[in-house]
Amino acid sequence: MSENVEEILAGINGELAGLHAQSKFLNEVVDRLHAENERLRNAEAQRVLQPALRDLVKLADDWRARRTTLEGEADGAFARLCDEVVEDVVLVLERQGVDEFHAEVGAAFDRHEQQAVGTRPVEDPELDGRIAEVRRPGYRVGSKVVRFAQVVVFRAAPRAS
Repeated sequence: MSENVEEILAGINGELAGLHAQSKFLNEVVDRLHAENERLRNAEAQRVLQPALRDLVKLADDWRARRTTLEGEADGAFARLCDEVVEDVVLVLERQGVDEFHAEVGAAFDRHEQQAVGTRPVEDPELDGRIAEVRRPGYRVGSKVVRFAQVVVFRAAPRAS
């Protein structure tokens, strides 16, 4: 009789081990499906937000341009207002995960973060390929650039022989 009970217990233990393995497999599948669902939801949310974020970047650019036209104004109130609007827009973008970044005048041109919107001739060959002027900042989400910083790049004039 004890042999019979031991066989029955061994059979139950075998079934429990199989059920445990099956449960572990199903939990892994559920975890994978949940992770994929989250990734798809985040991608869809980003796709829906993209037009609004592009419009906010354009709004910041427009107010920066207005500020530039008001630079020589005697009363700086309008220029300060432009700066405040740009600051507010940048804060809204940051809350949505969009970070503004700036190129530096004199730094080497980096095509991974910057777009050359013009060139400026220069005699000094050491300045060739360096940033002469920054026109607009860039924006990134995480490590992905969503708008390149727009810059003017020095180009060394070829020397006459």
